[in-house]
Amino acid sequence: MNKTFDNIPRDENTRILMSVNLKFGDLDCVFQTWSFEKILGNSLIFYAADLEFESDEEIKNWILKNSEIVQNKSVKSMTVSRNPAEHPYVFVNFDFRNVG
Repeated sequence: MNKTFDNIPRDENTRILMSVNLKFGDLDCVFQTWSFEKILGNSLIFYAADLEFESDEEIKNWILKNSEIVQNKSVKSMTVSRNPAEHPYVFVNFDFRNVG
C-alpha cells in the first residue's frame, strides 16, 4: 500500500463498521462497510487522481468486471461520488440494504 487514506471525510451520521486498506487491480483503495440511518452499504474509496480520466460509468463497469466483492451486479445499483472542492477521493457505493 503506497498511499495513505488517513483523511477520508466522515459524515457524522454515518457509522463505519469496517474499514480495510487494499489493492483493487493496481490501485490503492479502502473498502468500507457502513450504516446510515436504516441503510447498510459498502464503499470502495480511491484517490481521485487515479481515476480522473474515467467516467462514473467506466468506473462502475471496471469494478463489476474485476471484483467479487459486489453482490448486486447491476450498474444501476451503484453510485459514484466525487467532490474535488472538498476532498481528493472517489467513493463508489454499492450493495445497499434497508435494515429498518
